[in-house]
Amino acid sequence: MKAYETAATVGVEGEVRVGGVPFAPGTEVEVTISQKRGSADEFAAAWQRVCREMRSRLPNIGDEEIQKEIDEHRAGK
Repeated sequence: MKAYETAATVGVEGEVRVGGVPFAPGTEVEVTISQKRGSADEFAAAWQRVCREMRSRLPNIGDEEIQKEIDEHRAGK
């Protein structure tokens, strides 16, 4: 399946226009709209916030316990 990705801005009445697509007139296409992703730096900052929040809720769990749980999960235990 050929895919085409672009960006657009939602208009005041909720409309989105996309021009210059690489499909022939009359071609049926699927359309999926999602909010634009943030940058890698924004993702990293959000991930750090999640990690801090989780560690604040489980302060007695250290890296060794986390690694042990991961190893056990991978071993099917």
